[in-house]
Amino acid sequence: MSAILELEDVARAFPVRDALGRAKGAVRAVDGVSLSVPEGAVLAIVGESGCGKSTLGRVMLRLIEADRGAIRFMGDDLRALKPDALRRRRRDMQLIFQDPFASLDPRMTVEEAVAEPLRLHGIVPRAQERERVAELMARVGLRPEQARRWPHEFSGGQRQRIAIARALASQPRLIVGDEPVSALDVSVQAQVINLLQDLIREFRLTFVLISHDLGVVRHIADRVAVMYLGRIVEEGPTAQVFHAPRHPYTRALLAAVPGQGVKAVPLEGDVPSPIDPPSGCRFRTRCPFAEAICTEQAPPLEGGSHAAACHLQHRLPPAVPPAEHDAGGERLRRLQAFFTDRKTNNTGATT
Repeated sequence: MSAILELEDVARAFPVRDALGRAKGAVRAVDGVSLSVPEGAVLAIVGESGCGKSTLGRVMLRLIEADRGAIRFMGDDLRALKPDALRRRRRDMQLIFQDPFASLDPRMTVEEAVAEPLRLHGIVPRAQERERVAELMARVGLRPEQARRWPHEFSGGQRQRIAIARALASQPRLIVGDEPVSALDVSVQAQVINLLQDLIREFRLTFVLISHDLGVVRHIADRVAVMYLGRIVEEGPTAQVFHAPRHPYTRALLAAVPGQGVKAVPLEGDVPSPIDPPSGCRFRTRCPFAEAICTEQAPPLEGGSHAAACHLQHRLPPAVPPAEHDAGGERLRRLQAFFTDRKTNNTGATT
């Protein structure tokens, strides 16, 4: 499967200043990330708050400029595109924000908000905008006549459906969802996730999901990339990452979720400052398996389709006892049944 988006050694740092405005360092939010997103796949980026995953999502779309590295989308080097060419290319890539209310202009009706991409990119003639908006509203489970309302007249789940309709308006090839369901109630989350899955299949979208909810990730993602202090420490197929994690940090994340069947990893200390990260492996100050080489050398991300940045990945004890593999599959089946039931009872406009 060919890659629609490729990142190579991408980095972005934010300067830190004292009270007098003098530079005293930099937060390395994204530091040497290389990723390949297959066309039509769902890639999840996970990690603790502050690990850099939201910054990475914005760098992918060039909403935040990278300090270095290459970003190739559909064969174009995004960092080399001039403003006019970049605007044309933006039609093919969209972002769904975490807060559906903040992402909608309160001074615009829903119809105006959804029609804005249509007008900006000249997708349909002006006379057909209202018809196209009505189609998009219906596709995300809302009534077309609701388009004449204002954002504050909708619930959180309905506003996120509007944001999804707006993202679909430009007929994109790639959508980045930055925690798109974390601000919603659990029952509404299930409905929105099912909607996203249907849209991904129907429109053959490539989707990058930024999330800290491993249950959602396990349900929707084809591949998972795990971030820690600005770097990817593990990346691979979802089933392999969940059943046989190769990095101690991934094990710690999975062990923190009840019912995953992963042996607990006794972490030590707190997350280091991104202004002054540890030498060598950035996880070594909290890792119970760390050795001398972890202090001296930064581990490369290696291992083929399931890669990890750990010197000891082939010598670590099993993360999941053999008996737990079937139990994990049964938990996944129960989760899928829950989402399917929610989808069957989804009333759309009431959430």
